[in-house]
Amino acid sequence: MNKKSLSAALAAALFLSAASLANAAVPESGKLDFTVLRGGREIGTHRLEFARQGDELKVDIGTDIAVKMLGIAVYRFEHEGHETWRDGQLVSLESKTNDDGTPHRLAVNAADGKLVVNGDARQGDENPAVIPASLWNEDLVRQNALLNTLDGSSMEVTVREVGAETVEVNGEPVTATHYSVTGKLERELWYDAAGVLVQVKFNGADGSEISYVLK
Repeated sequence: MNKKSLSAALAAALFLSAASLANAAVPESGKLDFTVLRGGREIGTHRLEFARQGDELKVDIGTDIAVKMLGIAVYRFEHEGHETWRDGQLVSLESKTNDDGTPHRLAVNAADGKLVVNGDARQGDENPAVIPASLWNEDLVRQNALLNTLDGSSMEVTVREVGAETVEVNGEPVTATHYSVTGKLERELWYDAAGVLVQVKFNGADGSEISYVLK
């Protein structure tokens, strides 16, 4: 292969790679609607909505959790996030969170070939290829550090592929690949054949099992 042909092949491969990543993990319906369970009991919701605008992908995320005892909320978690992606890379992220009375705000924006983070835990530059820990993007399973979407901190992680398993989605069995994330983020994640997130499990601070079950 001559130099011109090699350059063309590399350019095509890069284009296909970017296009594939830009389309990754976006459900056909344009939304993911999870019921959040604690020990098998419903405690809230976790919803994501996806919208393409030109060459950009907008992702809106909302989490509303209330753990109650005798009808009284003893723990509240409310999170609202907005991500913008272009050509498979994050270009902006804004979030606000109420973690049981502790507020968090985060703003991340692309500038001069990098991401600028302004959060509770960090103000500074970030790798432009970083993946936020919002979990929907299957590309996170190939990372060793994720961006905390609450406070902007960097979370070192190790990801292990567990293998193919069957999970239930809206009453129907779906074959999904199970990944185990450990380190500064502990999550069990399942993605279907299209790379769409279909289930999440992790242990709460009290050791109870928290599950995100896709409707």
